[in-house]
Amino acid sequence: MSVAARPWEWEDVRAETDENGVHLTHVAEAAELLLRNGRLVKGAGYDAASPIARRSLARVGAILRLRARGRYLVHAAAVVDPRGGAWVLAGDSGSGKSTLAWVLVRQGWSLLGDDGVLIEDAEGGIIARAWRDPLRVSLSLARQFPELAGLAGRVSAGDPRARVPVEREVVRQAPVRTILFLERSERDRVLRVGPAVTLASLVRQSPWVLIDDEDAPHHLTVLAAAADSVPAYHLAHTPSQLEELPRTLAKLS
Repeated sequence: MSVAARPWEWEDVRAETDENGVHLTHVAEAAELLLRNGRLVKGAGYDAASPIARRSLARVGAILRLRARGRYLVHAAAVVDPRGGAWVLAGDSGSGKSTLAWVLVRQGWSLLGDDGVLIEDAEGGIIARAWRDPLRVSLSLARQFPELAGLAGRVSAGDPRARVPVEREVVRQAPVRTILFLERSERDRVLRVGPAVTLASLVRQSPWVLIDDEDAPHHLTVLAAAADSVPAYHLAHTPSQLEELPRTLAKLS
């Protein structure tokens, strides 16, 4: 069954499939990267493209190679609670994933990933694996998190959110205990969501599932398994959660 009838596009990368594999194109610079027999092959314009364009193409290429191994990237941060369970913090850009992950890490939780977490359906259930991106926290939060002040010189050029990398040892994997879908709000509230809403939200945060290749059906199956087996909540949060989050989550345990 075909998962997507049209070419897939997300941010600045377009993907099209053919009998040989997946053809990735950077829409702004016309650079190409090909996935052929499990290998990434440079296409037209790739070597002449900007580092940003090459990085965008390589990221999608790496995501597709990983899903061929049964590991599926979700746009999320993840932390591990003191009992060893992973909490996946998913949401759109700017929803507070990194900030709330850092709140919990400062309280003694372990970091598993930021801006991307790999999920896998293992024998014991859904597990989360670390993705390679470091945890980055906005320098605007230095008043609440004084340790950020000394990192001002490490803001990435061109980052509108002025984020700085915060070095912490990363847990490599953990069983997924809870999924939180985050939203900034003027009022704090937590709502339990069912499997159908969870699956729709996971697809939104794992849009690579819509790339029409042979691995897409199993990708969707694993997202559905996570939606069916892992408790999920919608967490609308205000700045008060910079202090209250551990107590808010304790009520869900």
